[in-house]
Amino acid sequence: MEKSSKILVYGILAIAILILVLTGIIVAIMHVPIEGSGDIAVIDLDGTIYSGGSEEDLFSDYQPGVEDYIEWIEDAQADDGTKAIIIKINSPGGEAIASEKLARAIKEASEKKVVVAYIESMAASAAYQAASSTDYIVAEKQSLVGNIGVRMEIIHYYGLMDDLGINVTTIKSGEYKDIGSPTRPMTEEEKEMLGSIVNESYEDFVSWVAENRNMSLEETYKVADGRIYSGSQAKKAGLVDMVGTQEDAIDITAEMAGISGEPDIYEYKRQSSGILGMKLNEALYSFGYGLGKGLAVSSVDEAASSYGMYF
Repeated sequence: MEKSSKILVYGILAIAILILVLTGIIVAIMHVPIEGSGDIAVIDLDGTIYSGGSEEDLFSDYQPGVEDYIEWIEDAQADDGTKAIIIKINSPGGEAIASEKLARAIKEASEKKVVVAYIESMAASAAYQAASSTDYIVAEKQSLVGNIGVRMEIIHYYGLMDDLGINVTTIKSGEYKDIGSPTRPMTEEEKEMLGSIVNESYEDFVSWVAENRNMSLEETYKVADGRIYSGSQAKKAGLVDMVGTQEDAIDITAEMAGISGEPDIYEYKRQSSGILGMKLNEALYSFGYGLGKGLAVSSVDEAASSYGMYF
């Protein structure tokens, strides 16, 4: 390539990058949420509940993690202008530990302000634990509610390894150090050991729901067998207080909080605050990081546990 052609290509590239950065700044300014509060804060709990959040880059939106939700709840709780909080739920559940952290944060907020759950499409498992931590639950008639239980998923691929002629030698310090390893079958004793952990977590889950829904343990166990209910079925089972819409949830929240007149609503949700979802202060960094990450992904980032526990 001739020198003049190279200069032209580099020039076009530089201009393109500059346009992207400037566009990000403009979009960021347009989408930065206005600081303020309303009579009712709505926390948009959307998607799987898990620790951390998805990484932001140039072309992807940011999915909040449990830390984000807890921060929003604490902000609304500390805001003197906010009289009540609505947790708007569209979630299938998530990680056990992340879910318990979220449930505790909601429970703490409910001890200081009125907190109402509005189940729009789904509040299953961990998401229902979050809903049960509130003072009152409103669910859409056709929403999916419940699925109370705990599961542990263990991935095995030793059969495939045998087919491919791949062998693994494990050197371990104790008999159970490689429990749940995907490279060998589990023993019955190991299944019982992990099963006891699942059962312990399940008992904690049921106890939490029973306490917060003012139900006996016997009543709760009957409806906590993992099944999913419609909103109207959940009402009959005692898992929700009212079948209704978001407007109904706002009305009952305002009534419970003693708010007269039309309440002001302030919504906390993931924001598109930059180029297709980036925050302004990360625009330049994310551009370079996105390119670098595409060229060299850490093996640590790709590593995943062979088993995990979920609500």
